[in-house]
Amino acid sequence: MKKYAKLITAILLVSLLAISLFACADPGNDTQGTMTLVLLDGDVAQEYYVDLSKVPSGNSSSGLMAILDYLQSEGRLTYTAQDYGYGAYLTQVGELQEGEGKYIYIYTDVEADFDVTQYAVQITYKGKSYTNSGVNASQMTVKANCTIVITYITFD
Repeated sequence: MKKYAKLITAILLVSLLAISLFACADPGNDTQGTMTLVLLDGDVAQEYYVDLSKVPSGNSSSGLMAILDYLQSEGRLTYTAQDYGYGAYLTQVGELQEGEGKYIYIYTDVEADFDVTQYAVQITYKGKSYTNSGVNASQMTVKANCTIVITYITFD
């Protein structure tokens, strides 16, 4: 009986280790290819092309936040964010900063992240349509050839 108990314990231990390794993986985000991040302030756009193979994985950041962390570590832009327990809320990215009725808003061409509520908003940049993200910056999907546009939305 002890022999079977040791065997079952060993199998459970190996299973738990395998599950814990795969639980950290982020299968929704690509690690190869290039994505584009656009900071759009009115008619002025600043584009960042990011080689996804250079973005560190396995750290505490994922999605768009991993891209912002990488660009900040490279000295290419700065950002600030708040986490209210449900993920990152961006308050400043590059020259874009919230204030006076202007709020940072994120748009994407990754369909999995589209806002599907009645409040969804679209913008056009360089002739292509982007939908506001229905998830926060920490949960956004980053894919090869995707574009994420960060800009303002204003409320009176």
